Amino acid sequence: MQRIAALAMLLGVCSVHAQLTPEDFLKDALAGASDTLSGAKDALAALKRYEPADPAAYFTDVLNRAPRAEAGVPKVMILGDSWAAVVAIGGNESYFQRKLVEHDCKVNSVSLAIPGSTSGFWVKPLVLDALKVAVAAYKPDYVWMTLVGNDALDSMPECAKTNKSAVQCADELVETAVPRIFSIVDTVHEAHPAARVTGFGYDTMFGGIGCSLLTHDVFPQCWKDGESGNRCFNTQFLRIQEGWDWIAGNRSFVDPVSILGATQVAGGDPKASTDPADRHIDMDKMGPRKYWPDYLACFHPGLFPQNSDDIGAMVVMEEFTKVYWSKQADVCPSAQ
Repeated sequence: MQRIAALAMLLGVCSVHAQLTPEDFLKDALAGASDTLSGAKDALAALKRYEPADPAAYFTDVLNRAPRAEAGVPKVMILGDSWAAVVAIGGNESYFQRKLVEHDCKVNSVSLAIPGSTSGFWVKPLVLDALKVAVAAYKPDYVWMTLVGNDALDSMPECAKTNKSAVQCADELVETAVPRIFSIVDTVHEAHPAARVTGFGYDTMFGGIGCSLLTHDVFPQCWKDGESGNRCFNTQFLRIQEGWDWIAGNRSFVDPVSILGATQVAGGDPKASTDPADRHIDMDKMGPRKYWPDYLACFHPGLFPQNSDDIGAMVVMEEFTKVYWSKQADVCPSAQ
């Protein structure tokens, strides 16, 4: 049975607010709504309610409200979608920063991530222009982002209706999104050439009860004609990470990062590994239910209990810290 009433509570479908913001998205998530399920298009439409009407004004407002950066402490700017927003909104109080503090690492951070945004949104001329101004003003030492998940929610169900295979649809996804991400990272570099840029293709998600509603909607081909179900889905969805690897290999200012396997390993799956020499997920499973709850639409890391390290948001940020930030000497004094 689809339980969408709580999704409305969480994502604002029934909200009386005239204008919601990315900060409202995190507040609603922390309000503790539960048992939320929806199809891909409905989930994306709900997230888009948090998209600011004027991105340039929103970027300016966020930067104006950000605490003054401590001298000598690296500055980090976060871009992208609701996945980045969940872990990074809140600056020094965010899950991202909390994890860094646990490792005696220190940054000043500001999030411009926008729930529901696609790569297509970020390459609109007005958005790229606003981003360039924001980056030039903040002068971040690092910029990281997550993108393309919403592109999949938006375009893959429609692609499937054209009788194309999962591989063919994923080809379209990557061939459309990767050039857009090149435009975004190039804009950042043009605005502030000293910034190091990184991004990653999420971790395997969708493990909550009933979350197969989404996976079957995004790549329905994976459950037809003798296909391998979860393995088929993961093979295609993980191509987002391959896209980021390609971008890092073609831009000297972009650093490669992968957090794949973080939540499966934390959940005790022996078929997953975060060993840098052999990083892989259990292709036949999704991310563990405890880390990818349905109350966050199945594709955001869990947030509760907030004071625990054994929640999705902290598990993925632990892996991000381990594979990237712990190696940055200006961020972590013990960097190797």
